[in-house]
Amino acid sequence: MAWDFSTEPEFQKKLDWVEEFCREEIEPLDLVFPYAVRSPDPRVRALVKPLQDEIKAQGLWAIFLDEELGGPGYGQLKLGLLNEILGRYGSAPQMFGAAAPDTGNMEILAAYGTEEQKERWLTPMLNQEMWSAYSMTEPQGGSDPNLFKTHAVRDGDEWVINGEKWFTSAGRVADLLFVMCTNGMFIVPRTTPGVEIQPEPRNHNHIIYNDVRVPLDHLLGPEDGAKVLAQRRLGGGRIHHAMRTIAQCKLAFDMMCERALSRESHGKIIADHQMVQEKIADSYASIRMLRLFVLETAWKID
Repeated sequence: MAWDFSTEPEFQKKLDWVEEFCREEIEPLDLVFPYAVRSPDPRVRALVKPLQDEIKAQGLWAIFLDEELGGPGYGQLKLGLLNEILGRYGSAPQMFGAAAPDTGNMEILAAYGTEEQKERWLTPMLNQEMWSAYSMTEPQGGSDPNLFKTHAVRDGDEWVINGEKWFTSAGRVADLLFVMCTNGMFIVPRTTPGVEIQPEPRNHNHIIYNDVRVPLDHLLGPEDGAKVLAQRRLGGGRIHHAMRTIAQCKLAFDMMCERALSRESHGKIIADHQMVQEKIADSYASIRMLRLFVLETAWKID
């Protein structure tokens, strides 16, 4: 029986490198130039490339891809441990070429795309020359694909897409929209006529697809295959997001402890008050419990 909570030494070295690199290199840049990876200023982007070259030299670029898709093939458990570090620092996922929503979109492109599609879209996305968004949720159905209405109809050499999507995160600034229809997954350039991005909300966009026409080769994977692609895209991503959430919880916990040790009340620092100690202990236990739940899930997936 194997029951082990340790990390193999070689991979622990990799985790230690990532933690030090994020703390010493990414965090200082993030404080001065937030979102530097996507900055339109070439002078800011010039600060990013040397850091990304170091990441690539460590074999840590596009860590989310399986080995057969051209990535390191870490599996969900190791990915979870890596994302627990990256999630503490705002721009670290983008710096490592591993930020949503591009990660999931690149994964299904790598797994289901034709060679021509990979050359046209996957390679520029991996190089961060193009950005993407995922257009799935609908007003009447949430994220239940059985209730979706957005549909594509073939008309000669084109597909004509009509429908409405909510919560297309970063859709406004994406080059490509991965649109989940009732009969397939389609790649739609954002500037295509008929793509109507509503004024609000600003970040998680509401988009109406009004007679949007794309060529036949913009269908990704098989016709009627959108559910399979979506599950491939979303399944592992839940582990990544959960571990990054835990990273933010740990960051908030550290801030809470710093506050407890720096503020005085009723003649002593508040860390000495029993009720404050209780809240800190409860928070610590909750974070540890959530972390173990997520890592166990990742282990089961592997």
